[in-house]
Amino acid sequence: MAPAASERPTPPVKPARRPDLHLPPLRPYGDRQLTPDGDYDGLLFDGTDLSYGEGAGARFLDCSLEGCALDEAVLRNARFIDSRLTRVRGVGTELAAASLRDVELVDARLGGTQLHGAVLERVVIRGGKIDYLNLRRAKLRDVVFESVVLSEPDFGGASLERVSFDGCALRGGWISRGCG
Repeated sequence: MAPAASERPTPPVKPARRPDLHLPPLRPYGDRQLTPDGDYDGLLFDGTDLSYGEGAGARFLDCSLEGCALDEAVLRNARFIDSRLTRVRGVGTELAAASLRDVELVDARLGGTQLHGAVLERVVIRGGKIDYLNLRRAKLRDVVFESVVLSEPDFGGASLERVSFDGCALRGGWISRGCG
């Protein structure tokens, strides 16, 4: 006789896979403005003010953004692959339908960031504070939030697979059915 469902052992939950990020030697980014559908490969954005920039559809591959301002930057449908964003700050950054794969976001200070419909895979978000993060209908797979303050995040209708919140402070927020 098979054991009842309540007596069967629960299979262990697999932990999130973290990005294995090894950036190559980077070249300094010389321009000051982003371009829609631009290709940015192996670049260091060091303290660059990208506020109000129009970078919809841009591709960032093997890049590091350090201390950059992203206020009202339009990065809808942008792709960040094998990249690190450290101490970035911004209000109203538009990343709707963006793709982040093998990305580290460290000590960010963001507010009103739009990531609805985005895809995040193998992403670590460590430290910092993010207010009013919109992840509605986003797909998160292998995402780790570590020691970050999240105020009023919105995960409504999002798909979460192997997502963890380690040592985070969560203030308010919305998670609705469809998460799993």
